[in-house]
Amino acid sequence: MNLEEYLNELKNQIRDKHAKEFVVNEFLAHIEDQAADLQQDGMDHEQALTKAVEEMGDPVSVGVSLDRIHRPHMEWKFLIFTTFISILSIGVFYLICTTMPADSVLINVAVTSNTFFKHIASIAIGLVAMLIAYRLDYTILAGKSRIIAALFLLIMTLLPIPFGQTINGSNRWLCIGGITLSIQALFLLYLPLFAGILYEYRNKGISAVIKIFCWMIAPLLSRLLYSDARGPFALFMLFAEFILFILALRKNWYAVKKRALLLGGGFIFSVIAAAVAILCINLRSYQVARLQNWISHIGLFTRSMDEDGMLYVNSRLDYTFLHSNFIGKSDSAINIMKNMAGMTGDLILGSVAATCGIAAVVVIMISLVVLSIYIFNISLKQRNSLGYIVGCSSGILIAVESISNILIVFGLLPLTSTTLPFFTSSMSYIIVDYILLGLVLSIYRYKDIRIEKEPVGSTVVKAE
Repeated sequence: MNLEEYLNELKNQIRDKHAKEFVVNEFLAHIEDQAADLQQDGMDHEQALTKAVEEMGDPVSVGVSLDRIHRPHMEWKFLIFTTFISILSIGVFYLICTTMPADSVLINVAVTSNTFFKHIASIAIGLVAMLIAYRLDYTILAGKSRIIAALFLLIMTLLPIPFGQTINGSNRWLCIGGITLSIQALFLLYLPLFAGILYEYRNKGISAVIKIFCWMIAPLLSRLLYSDARGPFALFMLFAEFILFILALRKNWYAVKKRALLLGGGFIFSVIAAAVAILCINLRSYQVARLQNWISHIGLFTRSMDEDGMLYVNSRLDYTFLHSNFIGKSDSAINIMKNMAGMTGDLILGSVAATCGIAAVVVIMISLVVLSIYIFNISLKQRNSLGYIVGCSSGILIAVESISNILIVFGLLPLTSTTLPFFTSSMSYIIVDYILLGLVLSIYRYKDIRIEKEPVGSTVVKAE
């Protein structure tokens, strides 16, 4: 059997097309190395090549063994943990909907009679979206991230023209075929694309860093066209993107002086963040009041509790947690939460404490922390750099969403719009959260069969 026949037979035993390329190239290198050693022992080239092929063993048996190794994997423990969080979320919403009084604001405004079934539908759609993302090959981003990101930004910029909808004075919604979607939730999917962009610019020097900063602010410019680049969301996106950029720098992807770039990048980030905050806040009185109330709540400023109602929310949340039972509902805590119109979607941990008990709040917090750590653990172990950075983008989004919501609920960050992953009443955010988990599963699925490819036309600059 000659070399070509051997490699073809070997390749026919392997089902994954990307693994075929990897295995054939690896075996070709081994055969050529073995043939070179045999030539040094006196064989001519053709004899050495034939002998080297024979020493590789039966191509069918070898191919079957390699197919078993280089096959897609399912991370069953991660999937089971995701299922646990899904069931926990459904259980929490069931208890909230069945425990709150029928005449409460919670039932009539924040949680309608259809909210529980809507939440189940959101979880079901999210799980389907997760499985679709799992089946998709995340390496489609390799070499195409900038094109995909540009198309994404173009679509997200143009869609509000025919489908934009204003709700309660906010133009952050799309209504397509009777389905209302949050634009801010959809924009979270830009972060994995930004991760792919960071990957594409490897080894391209300081000019690539400048382009990266342009891609960093691109989604904010898109929303500015609609006067909707809200401060908290803009800062959230910039913070998540900057963390990803730091992770890329730690890998020496851009062959630049990291210390100087980090200092310069930190300064630029601070300036951009401050400019965005000032531009988006625009000295609106209620937003200034929020900051004052936050400072007052943490004891650095004294302010009347009922001056504008926002410090009232913080105090009511404190009262709710203080008077909640460890396990089970608390009537006194429920009486507080039921009248906080519109707050149960953003500050749902308060409702959980009142209706389910502090133990449920602790379980939710621990579950989300463990999930974030689990995602980072999977991502950091990837041998493929694209899988590493895309997985980290998912982990950053879940972690920052969780931590910021928890800090806001407990008064450690200013009161603002926020969501708790998987436990929000927003279908859009739930679906996006599950898509992020699907990306992580896809990264694990192909962890042994996606080879690293160096960027084309890269330049090498010594890093210090």
